[in-house]
Amino acid sequence: MAVFVAYFPVWKEALILAWPVVLNHIFTTAMRTTDMILMGFFGPAAVTAVGLGDVWERIILRIGLGLGTGSISLISQESGTGSKKAQDNADEVLSQAIFASFVIGIPFIIIGWLIPEKLISILGAAPEVVKLGAQYLLIMFSAAPFRIMTIISARALQGTGDTKTPMVVEVIGNLVNIGLSIVLALGIGPFPDYGVIGVGIGTFSAKLLSAIIYIVLFIGPKTKFNLQLPSKDWNYTIITQLFKVSMPKIMQGLYQSLITFPFNSLVLMFGTEAAAAYHISRRIHQQLIAPLFRSYYTVTTILVGQKLGAGEVDESKKTTRAMLWLGVLTIGSFGVILFFSAPFFIKIFTDNKESIGFGIKFLKALSIGAPLLTIYGIFAGMLNGAGNTKSSFYGNVFSQTIFKLGLSYLLSQILGFGLIGVLIGLVVDFAVRGLWVGRKYLSGEWIEEADQMIEERRANTK
Repeated sequence: MAVFVAYFPVWKEALILAWPVVLNHIFTTAMRTTDMILMGFFGPAAVTAVGLGDVWERIILRIGLGLGTGSISLISQESGTGSKKAQDNADEVLSQAIFASFVIGIPFIIIGWLIPEKLISILGAAPEVVKLGAQYLLIMFSAAPFRIMTIISARALQGTGDTKTPMVVEVIGNLVNIGLSIVLALGIGPFPDYGVIGVGIGTFSAKLLSAIIYIVLFIGPKTKFNLQLPSKDWNYTIITQLFKVSMPKIMQGLYQSLITFPFNSLVLMFGTEAAAAYHISRRIHQQLIAPLFRSYYTVTTILVGQKLGAGEVDESKKTTRAMLWLGVLTIGSFGVILFFSAPFFIKIFTDNKESIGFGIKFLKALSIGAPLLTIYGIFAGMLNGAGNTKSSFYGNVFSQTIFKLGLSYLLSQILGFGLIGVLIGLVVDFAVRGLWVGRKYLSGEWIEEADQMIEERRANTK
């Protein structure tokens, strides 16, 4: 008990930062949950189409999160430093990341217009699913630059300790998304019945609106940043560090998206109903567990980055331990509730008996894995704050290849365990990821890596 008392100040600071992030993610996942509920009115094919479209759209998300991770890592360290030079560095980090978001987003627009059907059909979907998924994917890829930019902007503000402004922007954007998706998918009032296309239009409109709001905020009189146009005077040390931190995170995200393709194909071997059930259970997990998990991950990055920037190494270690306990206790409790309430939540999304049976099994497995995934998230957030994204990348590649995909296939198809084999592979993957990044924390190498990055920026700032 005495140990927990020592963690109370950290928990208080963490929860002050976390609640806006939680609310942000709740509304973000509510938007996707609304999409799944709406598609439930149109049958398993529509649910699967949106789910498979999101498989590809997650590539955009991963790129945004990668650049966002680089931004929050460097900006949180500069925020802990607190000097005028540190603010100039933070301005450059944000400016360079936003410029990159537009450049990276353009190819997705082109691909979305040229080959959306091929991208969906690669996953082995039925013709009806391919047609619906391609329509959805075209619109989602068209929103790529705005999607990446909103993620970067939110992470930049969070790196300064401001988690409320991103919350307000994202809540506004997601409310617009939910509202438009409902009226355009179902054809409420004077609006036409667009179905899957309506959901895509709602998402596109919301991401465009959020991007505009962030730009207005950043050029306003009370902004925390001074956006800069591309210039030969940019600090190339910052550019190098931004991509040094971002690229492993981007590669990790892209690999996670890549491994999702064969994993979805593996689940499709059990039928369209099983695939729909997986996407439904994953969406429930994203709605009820992921907001808290992601907020702890983000807050750990912010606090550890600020402590390291201020030279408070022991406090960064204490913060990590405190966040581990907070995460396991709270998310572990939610996982227990979700495990026993699985039938209730699955039936909200579908009345198909086969999908309900599959969905309950998937959701229970995700509930068991929730505290294990939390341990991974806290350690990964700590390493992000130190500017180390390579360790979590290597851990993800190893664990998801060997266990999420390899072990799942071995148990379910070769050894004949069926769907139970897939569920075991999912849980083991979460555990191995946590062990991988946990050993990096114990090594203490992340402290030296953070110090080196901070000193490089200070030495090269003009």
